[in-house]
Amino acid sequence: MARRATWRIPIRMEVQLDVEGKVCSGTVTNLSERGMYVKTDEKGFAEKSNCSISIPLKDGMLSVAGTLVRLSENNDACEGVGIEVVNPPQKYLDFVENLLFVL
Repeated sequence: MARRATWRIPIRMEVQLDVEGKVCSGTVTNLSERGMYVKTDEKGFAEKSNCSISIPLKDGMLSVAGTLVRLSENNDACEGVGIEVVNPPQKYLDFVENLLFVL
């Protein structure tokens, strides 16, 4: 199994996912500059699907593009998705860096 290139920051944050037009809510449980894990009950996703994650910030919503790289399922129920962040905007990188200062 390959090791992650960056540390994951534990967090609990509500987000909205748009996976190729299918919109649902979820909870980020950890994130890094390159990815995040989002718990969601929504089913029907496929690996390698493109997605957009809407993250609420104090000054508005931040939209981040990603690709589903892992689906966590148990008995045909979705538990969450692993997302690789694609070309993260500087505002997202700053957000993650600021989280490191509060740990």
